[in-house]
Amino acid sequence: MNKILTICALLFFSAAFSQIPTLDVENQKKNSVTLQDVEIETKILGNLATTTATYIFYNSSDRILEGNFTLPLPEGVSISGYALDINGSLREAVPVPKERAKEVFESIEKRNVDPGIIEKVTGNNFRTRIYPITAKGSRMIQITYNQELKNSATDYLYFLSFGNAVNIPKFNLKVLINESLTTPKITENPDGSFAFQKKGNQWVAEINKRNFTPSESLKITIPKVNESSNVLLQKTSDDKFYFATNVSMNIPIKEKTKSQKIAIIWDNSFSGSKRNIQKELDFLNAYFAENKDIAVSFVLLNNILEKTEEFTVSGGNWNVLKDRILNLKYDGGTDFSALKEISQIDEYLLFSDGISNFGDLTLKFKKPVNSITSTPTSDFNLLRLLALQSGGNFINLNELDTQSALKTYKRLPIIFLGFKENNTIQELFPNVGTAVNEPVNLFGISAPNLGKLTAVFSVGNKKFEVPVDFNNATQVDNWPIAQFWAQRKINDLELNSTQNRDEIKNLSEQFGVVSKNTSLIVLEDVNDYVRFGITPPEELLSEYNKIVSQNKRQILEKRKNLLSKAFDVTRELTTWWNSEFKATEKKQYPKISKQSQKLSSEESVVSDNAVYSAERESRSGDKKTSTGKITLVDVESTQEYMKDFQSLQSPELIYQKYLENRPKYEKQVTYYFDVSKLLFRKGDKVLSLKVLSTLAELDLENEELYKTISYLLKQRGNYDKELWITQKILEWRPFDTQSHRDYALALVDNKKPQEALNVYKSMLYQEYTDEISVRDNGIEEILIMEINNILSQNKNVDASKVDDRLKANLPVDIRVVINWNKDNTDIDLWVTDPRGEDCSYSHKSTEIGGRLSNDFTQGFGPEQFLLKKAIKGKYKIKTNFFGERQNILSGPTTIMAEVYLYYSDGRQERKIAVFQSQKENKRENDSKILIGEFEF
Repeated sequence: MNKILTICALLFFSAAFSQIPTLDVENQKKNSVTLQDVEIETKILGNLATTTATYIFYNSSDRILEGNFTLPLPEGVSISGYALDINGSLREAVPVPKERAKEVFESIEKRNVDPGIIEKVTGNNFRTRIYPITAKGSRMIQITYNQELKNSATDYLYFLSFGNAVNIPKFNLKVLINESLTTPKITENPDGSFAFQKKGNQWVAEINKRNFTPSESLKITIPKVNESSNVLLQKTSDDKFYFATNVSMNIPIKEKTKSQKIAIIWDNSFSGSKRNIQKELDFLNAYFAENKDIAVSFVLLNNILEKTEEFTVSGGNWNVLKDRILNLKYDGGTDFSALKEISQIDEYLLFSDGISNFGDLTLKFKKPVNSITSTPTSDFNLLRLLALQSGGNFINLNELDTQSALKTYKRLPIIFLGFKENNTIQELFPNVGTAVNEPVNLFGISAPNLGKLTAVFSVGNKKFEVPVDFNNATQVDNWPIAQFWAQRKINDLELNSTQNRDEIKNLSEQFGVVSKNTSLIVLEDVNDYVRFGITPPEELLSEYNKIVSQNKRQILEKRKNLLSKAFDVTRELTTWWNSEFKATEKKQYPKISKQSQKLSSEESVVSDNAVYSAERESRSGDKKTSTGKITLVDVESTQEYMKDFQSLQSPELIYQKYLENRPKYEKQVTYYFDVSKLLFRKGDKVLSLKVLSTLAELDLENEELYKTISYLLKQRGNYDKELWITQKILEWRPFDTQSHRDYALALVDNKKPQEALNVYKSMLYQEYTDEISVRDNGIEEILIMEINNILSQNKNVDASKVDDRLKANLPVDIRVVINWNKDNTDIDLWVTDPRGEDCSYSHKSTEIGGRLSNDFTQGFGPEQFLLKKAIKGKYKIKTNFFGERQNILSGPTTIMAEVYLYYSDGRQERKIAVFQSQKENKRENDSKILIGEFEF
């Protein structure tokens, strides 16, 4: 099996996109991947900037690595260019649907060639995956993004953070500013010598350094041209223009009425500890300095909404509330579905990053919500939507100082009402009726010769008009105005991303802007572009078209469904079920005295008469009485930190010790997994769930973490959250059969058998890539058992659309299924019957009728054991870790074993075991892990 080490780094940003990414390999004393070369070039025109950053990473280790790091971008900014070095030169990425990019990447990755993708994950965060970074080798990536500069009354502000910088062997920084009449001012300088010089109509500043560590970030103020608006045009192919204009409104601020009682919703989930709490406290200090006598309902949001507490602020003294906030503990996931209206208040102050990873927002607030964030990794769109829909203000403390934030909170919003003369303007953004900041950037598509127009705004009941002169527009065909426009439209559409999914996808693909629905991908071989039906970049287009025209079928992607194989498997299972299985009679010979010692009851071989007697008893047992028993072994953790909990009995003390020790194990998945299990055993379901939900906070859109969560939710009977988690995984990985199956099983748990049956049906008809069909070969046997179990357990479901060739009555005494949470993993199921015969990947059928499904050596499983009629005695269930992927961030492989008695025959009983692989797990004598027993 190909084993790779995934590097995972989360890059944190201050006021803007940090340009110095780091790749950290955990559990290693010395980082084996270092940043060797950084080149950053920023071009600025008016208040628009395009930045291209090129990085070269060097892998000093002796292993092939996969690069995986996440880049948060400021509000409204998106990736619009990505390139990866292929055979020594940079190759531009092309846009494809997000789930398709992931599917293609993982298919090609298995061949040890060079794909790279960049995708948008939760919030405004962008993840790039690069494979391979060869041992003792380098990889180069290039990222381009467009941004609108922030405004002050007289200047545009450009900021580039070097907050994470370490020593860089080779460093180049270049900034070019067009059309500025006055010298730009550098108010923060990375090395003290960075300075602008006039070259033609540009101001240019550049530094080249060796072994350089920036001492400061870069901050530039660019004086505005003394006009109320500046218009930039980019010509389209049909004699129209994309335009961008910055409009200074000079509208007097009108403040809203002060509230008498507010509610503060404080997100104290685990990720809340990453917020800039001091900035939020500074804002509240300023707020209560102006709202000196006010009642406050205070409520905490994590994976639940906690009980509301009441505070009274008098004379601006809010010390009691402040102390409550300062002493908060941050833990748990974030569940916006838990939000509820708080009665008898005038408005809300919501402090959160807006990333809900344990449930979807369903509440529409009746009172204004002022959403406040101080985290660069926030979901800005969701927070802005909350404010917009409720009549509140969105306050981004990443970009606003305390007094500016307070002004934003206090004022009535400025609403853009469009242009008075709007006959020839199309696709105008922001949308008419949207709240805007002052000054505002307007983007749209227009006919030529618009002349002088009038933009209209309102504050409260009063309207304001501002002239916009298109006669003085500047045509800049070498400037990506169209991409800025597309980015604005996508941002707007993503406020309702599910409803606007298709339009977002079309825009993203047309303009090359990364969105929730579209990623950018780079492939190494032109044949891969042909095979997967992806139009390549310009450099490969001629060769691509030539191959397509020649219709070389041998390299076209193969896709197939599971249906025809499922028909065959149903017939095979029916034949097996109708077969008679009898153990071969064994002759017994006299033993000499030295060998006459007795075997233990677990090791003894049941006599042939006992076998046949038990078989007759079982086969005659048509009466619905249960004679079997399931006993599961709790596979205990052997981690060193568990010793700290040994002497603690109460859940409260265990939880306090967990919080106390957490800084040492903050990124260690097993820590949350083990403590959650311990708390559950101690009987505290609430604290157990809080600790478990924290796993969702460790990474963005990580299916391996979510699968771990879903397994424990299923085991504990928390089926509604299991359904939500599996639905999320399905959204991220619709190309995986296992994602569909997990979701269908969650629907069954939630007593929605009809919906589950529909998912199973679509799963069999859906077409999968050849790689996944091969990887998941044999899953049809598991699906057929589960489809027919739904039919046998739910007589009222409509099975008319299920092909009769898939239907079979297949009740069994024993069924065991194991699943695991990682791709590229091989875990084996072993079942030993009372006669001592093993059923395993190398011996798939036993004399008494035991049957094992296909051996899954690459994917997520599952593997299944069936026994139609059990004989008396004990059956041991074991697993063996043959090979597992080394993904440090998501921890060791998590296994879920579903163990059934009397599956599909009316007496069905299920128990579930969930555990993680550890080298120190207590093993049986044969090195396998014992997870349970049947006794008949």
